[in-house]
Amino acid sequence: MEVMTFNIDKDRRNLVDDKQNFNIDFHDSKYNWLQARQYEESMRQVEVHVVHGDGSPVDLTGVNPVFEGWLPEGVYRIIDAKHSVMIDAQNGIFRFDFPAPAFQVAGSYKQAFFRLMKDGKSVTTLEFSLEVLADKVISGLVPSDYITPFEDEYDKLIAIVEKADSKFAEQLIKWQNEFNKIIGDLNGDYIRIKSLADALDARLKTLEDKIKADGLLTQAEFDKQMASFLDEVNDKLSILSTPIYVEQTIYGDPVGEQAPEIKQKLDSLTVGINPDKFNFVFITDPHYASSEETANLSVSYGVNHVNRALYLDQYVDMMVLGGDNIDGNQASIEGILTDQAQIATEFLFGSDNNSDKFPLKGNHDDGTERQVYFEAGRRPDRIPSLPAVITDAQFKRDYHTGDLLFGETRKGNSNYFYKDYPDKKIRIIGLDSNDRPEIKNDDGTEKYLGIWHLGYRQEQINWLANVALKNVPEDYTTLIVAHMQSWVKNGTNIHNADLVNKIIGDFITGGSTTLTSDDKDWEVNVKTDFTQQGARVLAGWIHGHEHSENIRTDGGYNNIGILASVGLGEAQNWLGDTDGWNLIELDTEKRTLTLKGFGIATDRKFDY
Repeated sequence: MEVMTFNIDKDRRNLVDDKQNFNIDFHDSKYNWLQARQYEESMRQVEVHVVHGDGSPVDLTGVNPVFEGWLPEGVYRIIDAKHSVMIDAQNGIFRFDFPAPAFQVAGSYKQAFFRLMKDGKSVTTLEFSLEVLADKVISGLVPSDYITPFEDEYDKLIAIVEKADSKFAEQLIKWQNEFNKIIGDLNGDYIRIKSLADALDARLKTLEDKIKADGLLTQAEFDKQMASFLDEVNDKLSILSTPIYVEQTIYGDPVGEQAPEIKQKLDSLTVGINPDKFNFVFITDPHYASSEETANLSVSYGVNHVNRALYLDQYVDMMVLGGDNIDGNQASIEGILTDQAQIATEFLFGSDNNSDKFPLKGNHDDGTERQVYFEAGRRPDRIPSLPAVITDAQFKRDYHTGDLLFGETRKGNSNYFYKDYPDKKIRIIGLDSNDRPEIKNDDGTEKYLGIWHLGYRQEQINWLANVALKNVPEDYTTLIVAHMQSWVKNGTNIHNADLVNKIIGDFITGGSTTLTSDDKDWEVNVKTDFTQQGARVLAGWIHGHEHSENIRTDGGYNNIGILASVGLGEAQNWLGDTDGWNLIELDTEKRTLTLKGFGIATDRKFDY
């Protein structure tokens, strides 16, 4: 067995001069090396020793070693978190058993190293020389990417299909070929790959349950399941191959000129956090846009601001991304789709997920403002043709609403939800205040633009009145979060907000009302009845949208506005990275909401 020793403090090599044609020169070096022949499997092993600069062993307790390699010819990748065996963790020793796919292509690896993973963070060893000798006797192994989280998914799917009729074999081959094609351009980001693989488990479980319930899938059902599965995989993997511009290279470890100051401010927020209380972060209106055409507005900071908030993941129960998560005003639909996918992925999977993460929709997020410019004839150079918008179905895919990642309750895969926290005796309700009808005009444009038409429709209003606010235990406190404030501004198109206020009023008093609205395309006929449940406590309604800190109580409860994270203060100052959001403590004993501000956000406190 080959023995490799890596000094993670002192090992170094020169930078590669030609990044386009990446090639590490191991000639006459003393680097670690391994040589094998094509089609070897499992018996080609290495014993790896990891040491510090002084020669003392690195404690690998709790570490999962991952082999990452870029095969000869620079086409395929290996990301293998499955074939390491820890021999002596405290003394920094593990064994790695190379699988057959590691030796698919003859030649010298473009890059090969070990990534040591622990608690979502990682450190890597220096590269080692890995050469694969040609085997002209045996042949038949078809080169492909080998990524263990997905290989695990393959195994599950194969097992599922084998329970059905063998006629699915041809479909399975087609599916696997398509899937291989999709992952071919992955950039080797194991952390996000693993997060995606975890999310796909739920989809496979649904397919398995269907087979168990019916005994056998029909060909049509199989095709439908696979098409839906592939669409989702394709959407998400396209995100993984797109670099996300962030100032933090590692979650929780800000870098850059302002890093010490930013980290100090973040650490100051954590002082005094009482884990017995309900603590959450509300960050809203980052208006992320990666496009150069919005660079002067400084909204490219959006993902950075989310990363700063994620620093508090380990300290809080919940984090809410409150809408207008993207600016939604770029020339191309691809641009806003990429922006949304990036910020949603970073928010949902960019940390260890110690706390629950709930992204909400805002009026900028669907990109309908682009149609406003089109109709008005403005910016013809930027929007040369009829723009598309982000659909509700796309929001659900990007926000993973159907996966119920944090054990919340939704109506199907709705963009609204509630979740109970029994240990804190709290119910959180998240509403979709941009629940617009997706109706087209004759010319293909949107009849109701989300940028202007906010509000709630029959299905969500009925769910709020008869599901989310029902069966709330008497000793619970309820809190509502949404992008939009609950009160209605004169002269704005906020549909049925008055009905939502009436529902909340009945919930607080234990009353009953029949709610109706003849607002065309937004019609409502819902009855509330809280008489048996009785009066309940509402701590407040937390929202963004207005880009200002405010409080209204004329609805009979706290309606609290949170500052925009894009850096828009009361003076509408678009210049510079100002940022502002809140860490909030809900104290059910003192009946208080205590807000601690980050950046230009201020500290505030409200009784309820």
